[in-house]
Amino acid sequence: MKNIKWKTSLAIASGFFTIVFLSITFALLESQIYPESTELFGKTSLNIHEWYLLLLKLSANLFSCFIGGLVITFISKKTQNIIWVSDFITLIIIWLWYSTKHPTLFWMVSILGIFPSMYLGHRLVRKK
Repeated sequence: MKNIKWKTSLAIASGFFTIVFLSITFALLESQIYPESTELFGKTSLNIHEWYLLLLKLSANLFSCFIGGLVITFISKKTQNIIWVSDFITLIIIWLWYSTKHPTLFWMVSILGIFPSMYLGHRLVRKK
């Protein structure tokens, strides 16, 4: 019984920190390549180039969630772990949304994409 709780805790913590680490790494990399990407949040209107930068950010965040789902499932195959981590990440995204307000569409798609991205990573590992 203790072994199961230990594996569950390790899976949740590893998945969470993987997602956070990769998201920060991708954000820093994007800010080095496209310095204007650091000024996107808080703007009420964006031009087409800025929407592409947001799409790049969104892709990086959802890819981080996908990898987090893989990491969680390598440690523990329980789907419940994916739900816990997606809830934690959703709370962080809601807090970020509340902090910046705009662009609303980016934050809504981010929230809606967290669980499916993680679940896809989970399903890929679980099938093996």
